[in-house]
Amino acid sequence: MTDELQEHLNKGMYGTPKLKPDEQRKYLGTFRERVDLTVTFAQLNSEKYYPAIQKELEAHPKYRMTINGSVDQDQLSRLIQIANSANAAFTCSSDLTLPHAASDLAIVIAAPHQAIHTEVVDVALRYPLSSASPAPTNEKDSKHHFSLKDLFHKK
Repeated sequence: MTDELQEHLNKGMYGTPKLKPDEQRKYLGTFRERVDLTVTFAQLNSEKYYPAIQKELEAHPKYRMTINGSVDQDQLSRLIQIANSANAAFTCSSDLTLPHAASDLAIVIAAPHQAIHTEVVDVALRYPLSSASPAPTNEKDSKHHFSLKDLFHKK
């Protein structure tokens, strides 16, 4: 009975304990199993990922986009325009405990209440950028190619 009383007092003083708080902090308040797409602050600085965000929101209109409150004002207004054009719900989290380094998440697109178990959620892995110049196919075409074979064999 004292354990139940102590648990009741703890809930009253500290609130109900959260399930997986570190995971929820990383994914801007949701669980990993609900996440469809993530974009880091570094990826958000690149203009190349905005079409992928719009494509994902248009493909899943029931999903919600959560934006880290530390996102730059210009980026925030562009993300709101994308969400509005896709008729998607969005939330801007103002939680000051959320991380905001370049490798931390700036945007999370997730299902609101059900687990979807998407395997690849990183925007760079799901929507790889095509390189502007094709990679050299021949060794002699590459100007900066270096091989040990070149050092020890006569040409």
